[in-house]
This record gives sequence, structure tokens and C-alpha cells, in this order.
Amino acid sequence: WLIPHMLKMLEKIDSEYVGVCIDTNNSFALLEDPMDLVEAYAPWAHAVHLKDMAVCEYEEGFLLADVAFGEGTLDLPKIVDIIRKARPGMKFSVEMSTRNPLKVPCLGEKYWATLGDVPGENLARTMRYVQANASDKNTLPNIDNLSVDEQVKLEDQNVRKCLRYAAEHLNL
Repeated sequence: WLIPHMLKMLEKIDSEYVGVCIDTNNSFALLEDPMDLVEAYAPWAHAVHLKDMAVCEYEEGFLLADVAFGEGTLDLPKIVDIIRKARPGMKFSVEMSTRNPLKVPCLGEKYWATLGDVPGENLARTMRYVQANASDKNTLPNIDNLSVDEQVKLEDQNVRKCLRYAAEHLNL
């Protein structure tokens, strides 16, 4: 669900027991601005999956990669501050998935089959963001040639980087 749909549903239910899990990356694949998402959902937050992301263009749209905190494009201190102001005492979960980037084929016709109500301005804004913040494609995670043991080791390193960054820069 996009932000307006989710907010409408939350307002209709209007229960202290119903809320959202803010995931700082997932809605970017739906062409939603991560900061807009955080600001809209912070008052409704019951949980947070905190991630950082790296992006770059590819022929059908963009690649979206989970990266260790501080290595991506998100303003994590600002995100944490917005959520803390709206929901003091909120617990944050580190979500670090060491995997190949997700292909978001937003320039292809099939992508739009179920997203007919996404404004074209969202596509334009997202692609401007990707272009302005593009990582070199060769620096994005690629685990295809790693053994399972190497993948586990890399995942452990990335999680440790996230935890260190969270302690040093986010007061988590």
C-alpha cells in the first residue's frame, strides 16, 4: 500500500493496537520518498526496520541495495530523530540483508500493471534521486561468486558495521 492508502486505513481503524512497521527502504521500490514515508508513518509506528540503501540506474529502472549503515544515501540520524519525536521509547531493529541488489524495473510496462495510481511525478522524483545519489554499479553488493561461508562472514561484518554505526551516530 502507498502512503495515502495506508494512512486512510489507519485513520479509519483508529486503534492504539493497530499501527505500522516503518521499513526505511521497501517503499522506495514503490517510488515513495523514504523521508515522506518516515514522516507520515512515525506517529503510527509500532516497530522500525532501520536500513540504509545504495542505488544506481540500470536499463529498466534502478538497482536498490541494502548496505551497512552510513554507506548509503539515507539520512539515518534525521530518520531516527523524526521517529523518536513521534514515538519516544521506540525500539529500532537493524535490518541488514547482504544480497544482490533488487532490480526495480520502473521504466518497463509490466512494472505499472498494479501501480496505476502512482503519480508520474513519483517516477520522476525517484529517478532524479537515483541519478543524484548513484553508486558505482561495481560497488553494490554482489554475492553471486561467494561461497555460503563467505556470504555468512560478509553478513556478519555488515551487521557489526550497522551496530557500531548505530551506537556511534544514532544513540541506539
